Amino acid sequence: MFPNKEYRWGLRTKFSTALGLLVLMSLLSFGLFSYLVTRNTLEKQMENGLVNHAEIAAGIVELEIFADWLPKRNSFYYSILKEKLSAVNTKEADLDNVILIGPGNKVIADAKGKLTVGNELEALKADQVELRLAWEGNAEASVLFPGKDERPHKSAYAPVFSKDRKVIAVVRVEASARFLDTVNRVAIVQLIIALVITAFAVLLGVLIASTVVTPLKKLVQASERIASGNLDTEVNVGSRDEIGLFAKTFNQMAKNLKKLYEEVAAHGRQIAELSASVAHEVRSPISAIQGFTELLEDELENDDYRLEYINDIKGEVFVLNSKVTDFIHFARPLTIEASPLDITEVLETAISSMDKEMLDNDISVRYIFDKELPIIMGDFEQLRGLFVNLIRNAIQAMEKGGEITIRAKILNGRLQNKSFVAVTIEDKGCGMSPADLEKAFDPFFTKKSNGTGLGLSICKKITTAHNGNIELESILGKGTKVRVFLPYLTQVEYQSEYQP
Repeated sequence: MFPNKEYRWGLRTKFSTALGLLVLMSLLSFGLFSYLVTRNTLEKQMENGLVNHAEIAAGIVELEIFADWLPKRNSFYYSILKEKLSAVNTKEADLDNVILIGPGNKVIADAKGKLTVGNELEALKADQVELRLAWEGNAEASVLFPGKDERPHKSAYAPVFSKDRKVIAVVRVEASARFLDTVNRVAIVQLIIALVITAFAVLLGVLIASTVVTPLKKLVQASERIASGNLDTEVNVGSRDEIGLFAKTFNQMAKNLKKLYEEVAAHGRQIAELSASVAHEVRSPISAIQGFTELLEDELENDDYRLEYINDIKGEVFVLNSKVTDFIHFARPLTIEASPLDITEVLETAISSMDKEMLDNDISVRYIFDKELPIIMGDFEQLRGLFVNLIRNAIQAMEKGGEITIRAKILNGRLQNKSFVAVTIEDKGCGMSPADLEKAFDPFFTKKSNGTGLGLSICKKITTAHNGNIELESILGKGTKVRVFLPYLTQVEYQSEYQP
């Protein structure tokens, strides 16, 4: 009934996954936070260092020499400026270059002598804001930008003042952000450590979850056995916690359930025996009434007005006898004498039994059977009674006449992955409401004034005894469709078991 399988997303998987994700997210959050803090701190330190170097370079440029050089621009003054700028680019500073920029953002000199004097520096186009602030008298650093060596770089600008505190030039320093190499390496190491710790956390989660999941699986398996009818099931859990207490409670519940089931079964047998006995006792006087009625009928002339009363008595006796018969069939244990049957023959016999009722109610039958329907195992009389009951219900549902359609076809693997012969009885009668449809198979439920409410209940009992199933579809005011599914014998099974 319930497949015993390892659930894809069981408690162990959920717990270990949740613990692993929690640890991983915590470590990644901490790692990201520490990475950003470290990077921002080192970047700020680099920025301050570059600004200091730019201000130092601006301070060591002698204003008099610089002022004299501007109009003359000869190699003597250029050499002096280059030397002064080179003094700033020490080994500790590790600058890419120190550049002196004059009016119009033209290069005046640089520490390495690589730039052409009088040309505009291409890098200045990206640092317009910082350069403007430097010309306004403020030292400023740029944001990180990609350099020629494919590393992030940073530059800083500082103003050069004249004696009257006017900005006459700007110094630009630039350096590679080598600290990022170290920061990135540390981040990778942190990520690897986080993954390793997460793996250990998942393993730990599996071990912890096993202490919970293992006893729970035992309880689930025990529940499945009880659901399948094995009430002698007991769970052995040695843990002294809530699960252990639950297991003890479960065992006690199983014992109480078994005891209650035995009491109900015994009580049911007593009721069934009493009901069958009462029904048999009632049937005896009914038979007597029927016999005496027939004797009285023989004594009367054909034109005697008392024949009408005799017919009324016979009709009521028939109804009463039918109800007693239904009650006996419902109360007594159903015994099946199974044998190989031709389902077509069973259906044709049931239809023939209802010919008179169909004729009296102006009902026609249309039947559609698959060719060469397979052999089924069943009790001929029980199945004939089943289909007679269903056909009678269809007749009674169509008060003004009509047509009943009976179909029989093979369903291969379409119901519970098994093969069945499906018999459908469909009418165009009054139908049933959804509320009535849910209770249709309940004993003693009926909407008929003279019904017992046992017809469909007995039909379900017969179908279940044949390892089959019965389904009911109905729409109020449009009709009802009943499907009976009966398992059949394959040709190999039939030949090996029943043919020499």
